[in-house]
Amino acid sequence: MVENKPNTPWLTQRWKGLTLAEVLVTLALTSIVITLAYTGLNYVQKLYVHYQQQTRFIQSYSQLKKRLHYESLHARYIVETSPLEFSIYRDSAEVKLKLLPKSVVTFFNNKADTFYLVPKRIEKKYQAIKNPLYAGRLIRTLQFDCQFTKQVFTISFYKPYDAATLLELEDVAVLKPSSGGAN
Repeated sequence: MVENKPNTPWLTQRWKGLTLAEVLVTLALTSIVITLAYTGLNYVQKLYVHYQQQTRFIQSYSQLKKRLHYESLHARYIVETSPLEFSIYRDSAEVKLKLLPKSVVTFFNNKADTFYLVPKRIEKKYQAIKNPLYAGRLIRTLQFDCQFTKQVFTISFYKPYDAATLLELEDVAVLKPSSGGAN
């Protein structure tokens, strides 16, 4: 910036500007403000990501609890088909429940619902029954834990069997292989 004085030669005019100290102080203050802004934005982003993960967990957890509660009320019986797979039989439908290493999946009418929960400490209790088709496979209680950060949430599934259902399952014929030839 040039101070305008009439009738002074160009070389003798006084130039106004910033000193080196003023420029350095301005750069230091600007860098501090930028660093604080970046740190604040980084912190807000971490909070937002954690909030998204927490929301996903809560939604999966509550939806799975709701689904299992519905199935326990409407199912006739539940059978363990493999150590981590279960078939839930209703009057005219079958729902499959799979406990995978990083999720829980239900299958119904060729549709799958995935719940992003990691099942841990899986405990099963069986209904006592004499029929060998269901002995040691008819589920009465299924319980497992899901962990989010350091908190542990328990999902429990309880199926009470009435006497009519147990009598019906006792009377189901046990299929035996044929003896080789027909006469």
